[in-house]
Amino acid sequence: MRAALIGAGRIARHHLACIRALPGVELAAVCDLSPVAAEVTAERSGARRWFTDHRAMLAEVAPDVVHVTAPPHVHYALASDALAAGSHVIVEKPAAADLDDVRRLLELAADSGRHLVENHNYLFNAPVLALRDLLRAGQLGDVVHVEVAMCLDILVEGSPFADRNLPHPALGLPGGAIADFLPHLASLAHVFVASHHTAHAVWRRHGAGPLVADEFRGLVDAEHGTAMLSFSANGRPDLFSVRVSGTRGRATAGLFEPRLVVERLRDVPRPLLPTINGLSEGRTAVGAAVGSLARKFRGGPGGYEGLWLLIERTYAAIAEGADPPVSPADIEAVHHLIADLTINAPEAA
Repeated sequence: MRAALIGAGRIARHHLACIRALPGVELAAVCDLSPVAAEVTAERSGARRWFTDHRAMLAEVAPDVVHVTAPPHVHYALASDALAAGSHVIVEKPAAADLDDVRRLLELAADSGRHLVENHNYLFNAPVLALRDLLRAGQLGDVVHVEVAMCLDILVEGSPFADRNLPHPALGLPGGAIADFLPHLASLAHVFVASHHTAHAVWRRHGAGPLVADEFRGLVDAEHGTAMLSFSANGRPDLFSVRVSGTRGRATAGLFEPRLVVERLRDVPRPLLPTINGLSEGRTAVGAAVGSLARKFRGGPGGYEGLWLLIERTYAAIAEGADPPVSPADIEAVHHLIADLTINAPEAA
């Protein structure tokens, strides 16, 4: 299969590294509005050709799969052009700036018989996959509540959100910079509690920085339970976790430092249960820290292991004529949740 990529920004290098590792996939072209970025990226990634006009690339190369890794505000136009040209599309989050455009993209993909897959990469990180396996095996019982929490200093030096000379495109979305992370939070909640009935959000500007909001909390009532989504640009240290509470146990998946901690009902005296679960958690934390250090020395996908697996499974689905790893229904449900959470979100002046 021939692959092409549009948008040679930061996330593009992770897509390109995965493409290079896939057997039977050729990187046919790279496109960026900057000729320097396009040429350099093509040279470094081994792409046969580079373009500054994505329509010319689609017409001349006719790629089987197009990776859209450009800024969010152009995702809809680029993805729709690629689908209209007959390509399957892997698009970075958010797939489009609003729910109506997401639905139009999904309709275009269905009409053209092509896959549109949004990057819900954290669903495919090892701790989350293990947590999903626990639930399928019934080890946690029925889901009662899910908490998805992220604390991240997005204004630290070197962050793309901190560059005042080149404002990040997500700053123009409802909720500003936090909106760039909502697809991750919403997709992780959706996979455990399914489609939502109601959603309520609190947006707050705690710090004195340039963000329209730097704190977010969302409470969701959904088909299989409730969920709390939170993002903090002020909480320290950095954290990204998913905690699932069930009728027979709890499990917490760590994503920045990958690990899975499970608290089970055990056949021991009740007063000893917290101690035994605590000892198990300690062993898991030590093992995860050692494993994380080893991964950093080895290289490879690192924290983007979920993206690599998502891309790999997408290409496999295309080759086999199978369903994609992220379904159209799931993409629509995630963006429906985001739309309801951002109804009253602050916007840039």
